[in-house]
Amino acid sequence: MAKIAILAGEPSGDLIAGQLMAYINSKVKNVEFIGVGGPLMKQQGLKSFFNYSNLSLYGVFQVIPNIPKLIYLRYRLIKYLKIEKPDIFLGVDAPDFNFYVEKKLKQNGIPTFHYVAPSVWAWRPNRVHKIKKSTDHIFSIFPHEKPLFEKAGVKTTFVGHPLANNIPFKSNTNTYRKKLNLNSKDLVVALLPGSRMGELRSHTDILLKTAKNLLKIYPKAKFLIPTNNNKNMNFIRSRIKVSKSKNLKLYRGRVSEIIGSSNIAIAASGTASLEIALHKKPMIVIYKGSWISYLGWKIVRLIPNVSLPNILLKENIVPEMLQHKAKPSLLAKKAHEIIEDKKYLKKIELKFQKLHKDLNKNTSTLIFKMIKPYLK
Repeated sequence: MAKIAILAGEPSGDLIAGQLMAYINSKVKNVEFIGVGGPLMKQQGLKSFFNYSNLSLYGVFQVIPNIPKLIYLRYRLIKYLKIEKPDIFLGVDAPDFNFYVEKKLKQNGIPTFHYVAPSVWAWRPNRVHKIKKSTDHIFSIFPHEKPLFEKAGVKTTFVGHPLANNIPFKSNTNTYRKKLNLNSKDLVVALLPGSRMGELRSHTDILLKTAKNLLKIYPKAKFLIPTNNNKNMNFIRSRIKVSKSKNLKLYRGRVSEIIGSSNIAIAASGTASLEIALHKKPMIVIYKGSWISYLGWKIVRLIPNVSLPNILLKENIVPEMLQHKAKPSLLAKKAHEIIEDKKYLKKIELKFQKLHKDLNKNTSTLIFKMIKPYLK
């Protein structure tokens, strides 16, 4: 029986790892998955060694107090995997945790792969030399990463982004709206505060107040918020009770339908911005955290942007309203400008079509082709 160790540390990693595992299950009759992951990976048969929420930390004030716990969990996991002797180890994102695990397993003769390359092109470029010692092969999801890693001697395959495979190139807004029982003529605003609790605490109230401001301009607008688990849903529900926003609906999951139904999205910086772009929707990207985290990022960053669409397209096409600019009044004003600017809406649709084409590959097929020779 083939045995694959796989580790993802947050919902976005759980999503793409779950998709890959589903593909592997369709190609290999008997395969055992061990490691760490979330609900989507468990659906595909993962035996998770600990709850992956332990790795979903946001900002220095969450990470630092949890360092002893993370070191202990990492030590136990490595010990467990050495005993289990999987055919391969596949780390999905979570580079600060995964690369150390990969390094120790590689030293013990276990082939190691990493899916979703770390952003060495954005900050901490010297990591690339440590990565060579940790992993045998990187599966990069963005085309510009392959030459960077190969220059440092790291075997790399550009596999495209799995979201680009799952989202139709020609997205039909009304098709998504029918799934959510929304009127075709409604103005729909998707609000995405993030998937980690730290992000929710930073962004939820800002987005709810932004919705209130937009209702003054568009009284019949609908505001949709997706959540990825019950804990997050209960937190947002508690904030909605305080804010008492009109025309607002909270969903468990259904991210793709919500984005696909929207006229515009306001989202926390992260993978969500890329998903919005692949749906060809306008957006505003926000980030609000501790000033220490923000200033630290400002110091170490190598590029001026935070949103993936801007980074990949190499231009400031998506508004980024960070820290002090992430105010409800400013966000509502900017959203209003975008909604009414038909020329801009057409421009970004064309830009996002190009981005979609660039990222669209047979991702799972390419990865499986590389790991298949190692499976027993």
